Parts: sequence; structure tokens; C-alpha cells
Amino acid sequence: MRNCILFILLITFISKTYTQSNRLEIAGIVSLDSLPIKDVHIINLNTNIGTISNDLGEFIIPVKLGDSLSFSHINLKNSVINITKKDLKSLKIDINLTQQIISLKEFTLEKPRSIFEQDKDIFVYKGPVINAATLNLPYANTVAKEDKAIFKFSSGGVVNLDNLINALNGNNRSAKLLKKIQLEDSRLSKIRKYFSDDFFITDLQIKEEQINPFLNYCIQQNIIYHFNKKENLKVMAILLKQSKSFPLKEASDIKVTLKKD
Repeated sequence: MRNCILFILLITFISKTYTQSNRLEIAGIVSLDSLPIKDVHIINLNTNIGTISNDLGEFIIPVKLGDSLSFSHINLKNSVINITKKDLKSLKIDINLTQQIISLKEFTLEKPRSIFEQDKDIFVYKGPVINAATLNLPYANTVAKEDKAIFKFSSGGVVNLDNLINALNGNNRSAKLLKKIQLEDSRLSKIRKYFSDDFFITDLQIKEEQINPFLNYCIQQNIIYHFNKKENLKVMAILLKQSKSFPLKEASDIKVTLKKD
């Protein structure tokens, strides 16, 4: 029985040796558009014997008729070829691989949003109310008389101060000048609505209560003219430049000190 097992093992070993010796070493070159490719993995799928192409794209691997060779590379499409009689006769094969194209999913670029747009609650103040009345300041309950002597502006007080002073001097009290001032006020209101308060607060660092004075500060830089010409990039450039020199921007908050009795 023991001799029988040894005989079977010997026959199996001889058979494998014969099978391997029956294969011939074939040389090849792997290329892409006539350029040699290195680090291509070549595997004989029938024997699981493999090799890698060198810097010149060259490789050598044992094969026989009907064997299948697999060629793979991270940037190229996988390819499988079968060994033919012609290949065994020349003992040389040239493989031309194709580039692998990976398509990405479609995506859309959106306008970046500031933290004020993403978190609306940031504007909600939930602390105690602080005003002249809660601080017990003198004249806290005094109500200022409304001055209706001239006219009321729709934008909340945005007006060209130079034109207003001229109107009060008595030299230009005509209805034409008044119409011009009201027109400027209307145009400045449109500029504010076009850029939105978030632009002034976030990008220009202008407080909300200072936006109207700031626009009046910029009126001498012809922002109304450029806005009417739809040169909005020019208007934005002027606003960015003038925001750096706006005097009220650097003003510190008023501190109130209560005198003890």
C-alpha cells in the first residue's frame, strides 16, 4: 500500500514537471500609444504564474498553446489574450493597452454662503434689554419732536448732506433741487437692496445702523452713476475701498458711567 502511494505521488510530480517543461518562455512588450509601460502585471491564468513589465515595458513568461494571459495596470483597462500558434512560433508578443477613463458624477458649484445665512438665529439676541430706560439715564423717557419742516425720506435718512445744506442756505430752494435729492435717496435705497444688508455687515464690516450713512459717504464716488450704468462690479469695488476709510466704522461704542450719590 505504501509503495502504491509513493508511485502515485511520483507520477503526479513527473506529470507537473512535464507540463511545466512543455511551456516555452515568451517575451513581450506592453505599450500605450507606442510608449512602453512599466509596472504592468502579467499573469498566466492557467498556471497562476505572473511577472511585471520593466521600465522598457518588457516581460518574459512561460506559456503554451491556449494559455490566457491577463494584463492589468491601475491607470489602464484590463486585457486578456490567448496564446496562438503564431505567438509560439515567434516567441514574441506585443500588447497595446488602452487608457482607463473614469467619469465623475455631475456636480454644481453654488455661491458660498456666510454664517449669517446658514444660521439665522445668530441675529436673535436673547439677552436682557439694554436701553436708556433700563439704565435709568436722565431724560430716558423724553420723546424727540419730529421735524417735518423739510421732507421725509423713504430709505430711512439716506441723503446727500451737501445738497441738503445748500437747500437750507436759501440759494437752492427750488423744487428741482428737492426732486434731485429725493431721486438720489431712491437710487441709494436701490443700491442697498441690490447688495443686501448681509453684504455690508459681513463683507464690509459695516454695522446695520451705519449702512445708510456709509452709502451717503460713498455718493461722492459716483456710485449712483455707475449703478445706473449697471456697472455693479465697479460699484462693489468702490464700496470695498471706501469701507476701509469710513470714519464711523472705527468709532468705539459709547460707554456710560453712572455716578453714585
